[in-house]
Formats: sequence, C-alpha cells, structure tokens
Amino acid sequence: MYDFAVVGLGAIGSATAAELVRRGYSVLGLDRYRPPHTLGSAHSDTRMIREAWYEGSLYMPLVQEAYRRWARLEVSSGRTLVRTTGGLMMGPRDGRVFAGRPLAEVVRDDSDCISLSAEDVADRFPWLRPDPGTITIYEPRAGILGLEACLEASLDAAADADLHFDEPVAEWSASASGVRIRTDRREYRARRLAIAAGAWTPQLVPGLGLPLEVERTVQYWFEPGGVHADALAAGPAWVWELERGGTWYGFPPTARGLKSGMHFQAGRRTDVDRVDRAVGASETAALRRIIERYAPDAAGSLAHASVCLYTNTPDEDFILDRHPEHPDVVLFAGGSGHAFKFMPVLGALMADLLTDEPPSHDLSPFSIGRFRAPIRRAGRESTGR
Repeated sequence: MYDFAVVGLGAIGSATAAELVRRGYSVLGLDRYRPPHTLGSAHSDTRMIREAWYEGSLYMPLVQEAYRRWARLEVSSGRTLVRTTGGLMMGPRDGRVFAGRPLAEVVRDDSDCISLSAEDVADRFPWLRPDPGTITIYEPRAGILGLEACLEASLDAAADADLHFDEPVAEWSASASGVRIRTDRREYRARRLAIAAGAWTPQLVPGLGLPLEVERTVQYWFEPGGVHADALAAGPAWVWELERGGTWYGFPPTARGLKSGMHFQAGRRTDVDRVDRAVGASETAALRRIIERYAPDAAGSLAHASVCLYTNTPDEDFILDRHPEHPDVVLFAGGSGHAFKFMPVLGALMADLLTDEPPSHDLSPFSIGRFRAPIRRAGRESTGR
C-alpha cells in the first residue's frame, strides 16, 4: 500500500507528488496521458506571473510564495523557469481588470508598479495602441513561466514516486482502510488520495455535483512582425480588457512565436469527450482583427494555434478541499485559467491537507462548501471511459 496516490500529473498533481516525495512518503502517480501533453490545460508554452493583478486579494500571499518556490525549483532543477519581462495590466477604469483594485493600492510608495496613460504606453511600447482613457499599470517584476520546463522540473522532483503514464483511472473508492484505485491495468491501494485532474474532474467526482464548467479556448502564436520585432522579445507581457468585451493578452515571443489569445469567458462550453480541437479560420480572423486594431506592428503570419481547456468555477476561485464524504481524499479543481503560476504553492497545500499538517495559508475561500451543491450519496465515484 502506498502512503498517497495522486490522480492527474499535470501542474497541480505533479507539484503535489513532488512535495509528498520531498516529505519522505511513498507516492503513486497516475495520469491518462504523459505530461506535458496538449489535451488539457497544462500546455501552450508560457504562462504569466504577476502580483499587481492580485493586490489586496486572497491570492496575494500565494503569488508571493509562488515566486519564492519557483526560484528554489530553478536552483534544484538547473532549469530557467521564470523570465522577467515586465507586465501591463490594462483596461477601462470601471472595467473588470481594475474591479476591486484601486490604483492607489497598487501604485504605492513601496511598490515598483507605475501608472501609465494611453499616451505613455504608446511612447514606451510603440507596437501597442491603446484607446484614449485606457488605464495601465506597469509591473516591472512580472514575467512569464516556461510551462513545459516547469512541468518537467516538477515531474523530475517527483521521480522517486511510482509514476504511471497513459493509464487512466476507471474508478476509485474510499473506506476506513484506505482508498482503492482501479485502472485498465490493475488495482492500487493507498492510505489517501489526491485528485487534480483538471477538465476530467467532473468524471472522477460526479457525485459531488460541483459547478465546474469546462471552457474551450484557443491560444495562438504569430511570427513577430514589423520594426519592433526585437523590442517585443524583451517584453512586456500584457493583459488588456477591451472596451467591447473580452480580455486580450499577449506574451513576449519565444522560439514558438508571439503568443496571444482571449481570456475570461471568451471560449465555448464543452467537455473533454466532445471538445472541438480544430481551430477555425473565423476564430483566427477574429483575433487578427483585434491585433490589427491594437497592436498592428506586433504580429506577422500565424505560426501555430492550439486548443486549451479551462475548468472554471462560478466565482473563478479554486476548489482545494477535502472530499465532504471521504476526508482521506483531497481535491483540487477549477483553476479558472489562472492556477498555473501558483503551481508549487498549491502542491504544497494539497500535501498539507493529505498529511494533516496545518496549511500555510487560509483555505476556507477554496472550500467545496461555498457552493452548497447538493451531494448525491454514493459509495463510489467513477469515471466514464
């Protein structure tokens, strides 16, 4: 019998397994594919990490600890995981990006963040053309995470676990003697279970009735274009709420190209069994129109496009809690498109719950109970295959 089993070895699952191994436990890890892969959410080259977005929120201590943990993982793995590029947070003063984030709280005397007018942005970053009145905060410390490198470093840190790839879980059950996990290959036993399965979570815990919505989004990479191609590579990244709906982002080019796409409910509801993974010409054209309007000198020809799955909660806060019927089972779900930057912290918090250690952060905002979903009594949770 293993001490712990972890189902899902993407961002949060791999970090959980790595932390449990670091604490000296025997760990089984199971994933239906071999991460990093392109079928869930933990792929697509890069993710952004920043503090200003979370100023004054419950996430601020988490992102500050995440920076420290990423730095330690860089040292232990010998990989470059974080690249400081600076970041722009942009939008109308009364829009969603700045909701609950008064500028005075973000741009403080003890902060490196500065407020920029639309004219300031165009002067400093001439490939961007914000509308008059657009509010911008520039955060010099913001950066981008090399997603695949981060995931590989996390899996390497979990190498002493018994990791099984391409082995989907068919069903699991929990009792006073521990948990049983059945796959197509065999049955496993462990004292406790962690589930961090992303878009597959609804299939693994159907009895909980969690209000999770799987959203199909598309991420694009363009050849850097125009006279500013070299300057683009230095940064910054941007997250920009547009006046007429949607939040548009762009990342400094990597070897794959300049990454861009839409965030915040811009995709289509789906599930992992019927998601359309083909990117249509009309989708690409819609993003191209935004680029031509707001960054006409940034992007050249399309290099690549890829479908990504967000798993959203109604309030866009995570679920990180014990199963309400099975306290030996811990669940992470609902990354809502912003969990990756917190990956090493969330893995440590999962490990805290599994090992009965006092969590280093208040987890009450991430409770399952906040949704008060009716729970259908069942002795077994099972997936479809």
